[in-house]
Amino acid sequence: MLNKYNSYVGRSLLGRKIMWTLGTIFLYMIGRYLPIATIPLNQSLTSQSAMSDLINNLALVTGGQFSNLTLFSLGLSPWMTSMIIWRFLTLFKWVKVRTKRQEHFYQMWLMLAVALIQAFGISALGNYYYLPDLGPNSQGLLRLASMVILVAGAYVLMWIGQLNAQKGLGSSTVIIITNIIISFLLNTGSYFQDVTLFSGMWWISILLMMVASSFLVLVTVIVYRAEYRIPLKRIMLTHTYSEESYIPIRLTPAGGLPFMYAMTLMSLPPIVFRGLLQIFPENGPLRFLADNSNLTELSGILIYIAVLFFLAIGFAYFNLDPTEVAKQLQKSGDYIEHVRPGEATRVYIARYLKYLALIGALYTALVGGLPILLVWKQSGEVGLALIVNNIYIVTTLLLGLVEQVDIIRSWKRYGNLL
Repeated sequence: MLNKYNSYVGRSLLGRKIMWTLGTIFLYMIGRYLPIATIPLNQSLTSQSAMSDLINNLALVTGGQFSNLTLFSLGLSPWMTSMIIWRFLTLFKWVKVRTKRQEHFYQMWLMLAVALIQAFGISALGNYYYLPDLGPNSQGLLRLASMVILVAGAYVLMWIGQLNAQKGLGSSTVIIITNIIISFLLNTGSYFQDVTLFSGMWWISILLMMVASSFLVLVTVIVYRAEYRIPLKRIMLTHTYSEESYIPIRLTPAGGLPFMYAMTLMSLPPIVFRGLLQIFPENGPLRFLADNSNLTELSGILIYIAVLFFLAIGFAYFNLDPTEVAKQLQKSGDYIEHVRPGEATRVYIARYLKYLALIGALYTALVGGLPILLVWKQSGEVGLALIVNNIYIVTTLLLGLVEQVDIIRSWKRYGNLL
């Protein structure tokens, strides 16, 4: 009877979370296609830009889209960018705050600043309606209104993601997964429109795409699950089970986070600089920055690889803090054999994390940067190479989602004490 009850509770909890996640995806889909009626509906913001495909690919990992002006065009980019900046700022003592409320307050203001900058950049690419009733400044007023709506949409999307983190599965990552999959299907459909159905080229293209994608997914799964295990002695377990206890450190401790945040950061300069060029079209240094800060140039590609490398190291230490692990072990009485508790344990764990973080950073930079360099050298069109990054991101996010589902399902295996 108790097992039936636990099984029902486990299924019920998982079912509620799945339904909430589906509702999150539904709300996101509405906002993704809800246009801002300040520009013509059929107008593409990046259609006249040589790097339109690149900008749109960079926006995928934030749940945004820069091709059309919609409620969720900015996606989670302002929130993700502000989190990176905030993590950097907290390294300085004068930025550190005392309470969680104060920290949240400053983060929201930082997000507002980033959202305004991004909204200013993307709104500069649109041609707005001219409304005689508003006078000669009508287009400027419509652009300002568009910026306000874009910023509001970014906050709404962040709020939806946080609600899903509390009541659903995958937190904000389901938004990113949904956006990448939808865009991949749309782009694939557009590609095969130019190929005669069931022709030899059609079958070859399908086969190559399936083989390449499957191979990349397989490698990603293997590397993601690879880990180094530090044996751990637990005083509350018997000798048989204590031998199975360990501290796991992944081969890639940062996972897919470096790709997501690096692409988010790289999408900001092209949009902002091109927005400023609308105001200062003859500014030479500004045009130089606009032309050399994106992934269509070698300088931008090298910057992207460097950002990937350093973010991979940073997120490795963020996901596994040796100081916090050592404190928890000391409090519980657990220990690593032949290593003294406290500072010695912290140093021991940090040494292994340092090596694995470096290996993970090199692997991340190689996977993210090598395809872009190869494609850029051949044709200069790097949008196709970013598909490798997107497949890696989706695979790691889905693996994290599967792990969360497994944890929920495991709850029904244990009965109540009373």
